[in-house]
Amino acid sequence: MNKRLLHSATILALILTLVAMGTAQAKVTGKISGVVEDFETGEPVIGATVRVVGSNLITQTDEDGEYFIIGVPVGKYDLAVTHVGFKQLIRKEVRVLLDLTTPVDFAVLEVAVEMDEEMVVYASAPLIQKDLTASRITFTEERLRNLPNITTVQSVLTNYPGVVVGRDRALHVRGGRSGQVSYYYDGFSVQDPFTASAGIRIVPNSLEELSLTSGGFTAEYGEALSGVVSAVTREGGSQYRGRIRTYQGATQPYDVNTGTWGDFKSIANRSVSFDLSGPVPGLRGKRCSFFSAGEYLRDDSYLPHNWQTTYTGIAKLTAQPVQNLKVKTNVTYSESDAAVYYHRDVNGVSYDFNLDGLPLWERKAYLAGLSGNYAFSERVILSMTMNRFYTRTRSAPGHLMDTHWSEWPGYSEDEDGDYDGTIDNENYGNDADLFDPMQAVGFTVGEDFDPTYSLRESAYNSLITSVITQLNKNNQVKAGFEYRKYKVLRDFKQFYNATPYGERYSSNPIYASFFVEDKLEYADFVLNLGLRFDYRNSDISYNYTPDNETAHYKESASRSRLSPRLGMSVPISERSVVHMNYGVYYQVPRYEYLYTNIQGERRSGWPLFGNPDLEPEQTISYEIGLDHLISDRLRLDIAAYYKDISDLVTTRAEQVTVDNRDYTLTKYTNDDYGSVTGLDIALEMLPQSSHLSGSVSYGYMVAKGNGSYANEPYYTYIGSTTDSLAPISEYPLNYDQRHTVTAVLDYRVPRDWSANLFGFDVPGAWGLSMVGYYGSGLPYTKTNEDGSRLGDLNQGRLPANYTVDMRFNKDMYFGAGANMLTFFVEVDNLFNRRNVLNVYSRTGLADDDAQSAVTGFALEDQPEVERYDNLYDHDPLHYSPPRTVRTGLEFSF
Repeated sequence: MNKRLLHSATILALILTLVAMGTAQAKVTGKISGVVEDFETGEPVIGATVRVVGSNLITQTDEDGEYFIIGVPVGKYDLAVTHVGFKQLIRKEVRVLLDLTTPVDFAVLEVAVEMDEEMVVYASAPLIQKDLTASRITFTEERLRNLPNITTVQSVLTNYPGVVVGRDRALHVRGGRSGQVSYYYDGFSVQDPFTASAGIRIVPNSLEELSLTSGGFTAEYGEALSGVVSAVTREGGSQYRGRIRTYQGATQPYDVNTGTWGDFKSIANRSVSFDLSGPVPGLRGKRCSFFSAGEYLRDDSYLPHNWQTTYTGIAKLTAQPVQNLKVKTNVTYSESDAAVYYHRDVNGVSYDFNLDGLPLWERKAYLAGLSGNYAFSERVILSMTMNRFYTRTRSAPGHLMDTHWSEWPGYSEDEDGDYDGTIDNENYGNDADLFDPMQAVGFTVGEDFDPTYSLRESAYNSLITSVITQLNKNNQVKAGFEYRKYKVLRDFKQFYNATPYGERYSSNPIYASFFVEDKLEYADFVLNLGLRFDYRNSDISYNYTPDNETAHYKESASRSRLSPRLGMSVPISERSVVHMNYGVYYQVPRYEYLYTNIQGERRSGWPLFGNPDLEPEQTISYEIGLDHLISDRLRLDIAAYYKDISDLVTTRAEQVTVDNRDYTLTKYTNDDYGSVTGLDIALEMLPQSSHLSGSVSYGYMVAKGNGSYANEPYYTYIGSTTDSLAPISEYPLNYDQRHTVTAVLDYRVPRDWSANLFGFDVPGAWGLSMVGYYGSGLPYTKTNEDGSRLGDLNQGRLPANYTVDMRFNKDMYFGAGANMLTFFVEVDNLFNRRNVLNVYSRTGLADDDAQSAVTGFALEDQPEVERYDNLYDHDPLHYSPPRTVRTGLEFSF
């Protein structure tokens, strides 16, 4: 009896554990709804069974013939409706989008007697998404497969209105700073807390859907001021499916000795990736499936000492042990080794003669979770989650990467004097053979290296609980709670000076959130109402004075905020929908702003201190938009928006008096602000039954503020002899790109198509896609010969940029099944346009710093004089990458 009781208790505990763990199911699902009618009479069919084929999602129509299915994972499904006396009708390839309702109506045929016959029709996407209450760009698996330059999540989003790649090479959405976009991967936040960027790489082949919401997001999403990127990976199905893909790239490498691009040639730009999914062997009838994907990527780039080797893998297991319970495990791992070229280091020293003296980078990250959701009924679904996310980034000179950095290490000499980048002197900065007249130190010529070591490590464990309740066919309520416990570690050492500088800190901050939202869906309107609560505690005791000897410690304070969200869409005709959105958004500052230097050296140079008591940054956003069907193939989308931004992190010098002693303390504060006004217009040609589809979009944006990034005052004004005061009025921000135009063209020829062209048979099964982009010039601040500012901040403008990317593919089928071999060619920067990305502030030119006008040194006394201007002026990072061509094969089954 005791053994039987123990056995029952064990099973119960296991079930409860599975239900209480997992990924954030609510953030990776959508809803299907519609009506079932009699084809002949148009009367509603009551009690018809509607089910998602191959799953446990099933419901019945009500007295009005209406139905809904909630908690449907993002993806493509077959939907079947059955009823006694009617033929079974199957609607194939129904696409479910994240957080949205997919309308699917059925008109079924009555039969005289019950038969096994069935009818099959193919679904088409709704021409207008009526419950979309904010601007959003969505890329389905099919769309991603056909676009060029799909190597990272960021590369997909770059060329669209409101998205700007600034001079800092970072992504800025609707005038926001870098790091104001939140990244969710299968419902998990994968934000690196130090950089506020995506902390893990995703295998492109694994994506089911990728979306960017920029016009406002519901209360379910937090930690973002400008946008939310949601990536949802595929799940395994009832059939085995797989793909192997590889490509090899070629481009024009840059020659640092001549300052020019070389001949077009093949480089180490290659990738091998795979994905495999299907039922778990031996459990085919148990609704247990898997999905796995992996990628090896080697990219040597066009720049010297600028390469990256990356390994990424994902494994996902999905099971439905009982009718109402779904369990999922998900493990993703990514690691990379990289070298990054920069023309000059923080001290202005060039490494063009000593590229091996630049640092190497190591990055590792993993995401692991176990999830479960339980359907108490067709109206109530409970999801609970536990997961862990870990990131580690380390950089150091390559030959010293594995050395223990607790003290200055020794290393061997190699005095070959060939300028080949090998270390041949023990002392940094000595014995330079080619002097730089612009700097006190010389060019590094094979004896020096960048003496900096950096380690950033973070991890969080989280528990997420959410519940979806469909109160009736018009009202859906969702609520959720999340708790995260972080562990962060920072170790930094710098040996530029005789007195080494460094810092080391660790902390265990806490983050928690709660949200509730109500979605009302009626024929006349859709309303999203939500409220979110965010809480943070930096969890550290810190010295708030700049004195190491006289310490005054205090505990960090907690911070919390309430943020309301409101979205509405209203059909104003059969072909037009107006949407409006209002939201208040908060974001926890980057951890480097909270903890920098609070436990390190406090009296060296111009020390900058973190502030664990920083307030959350805030944005209040407004948007109004119109979606209008011009015809069944043409749709016009217009959206106007305004953002009021406040409490942004910046740096300020403050006078502090402690124990009758005066100090100047430079620390992070919440004193920056800004505003953004914009208009997006898009005309889209829907694919429908035609071979041709595409879109043209235009974006207008004005982004102003008193600071473009947090450290700008520290680097520009504090300690400056020319511009000592930070601005107090708004000016065009560094990423204020006024005009953008994007054109997308996609032409698909089906398998059964053929034609005769000039006497030659042209087969089908091929496609051509092109993406063209234009962006007006970004601003910069003009200066004179001694570096003093000329005119107002950011009154100069870079030249406009434009580029075209292309992809061509030819499919070859084998047998009657889905076996297919695809040959493809992808070209980035098709016309080899050398876009200017940055200029020298003295001249406004990308290749002339006017250095000879401000130096008193005689260049004739330097060796290799004829190459000096190339070495100094021709910074390849001032230009966009040259044309890159990738050719590859893909086999799928």
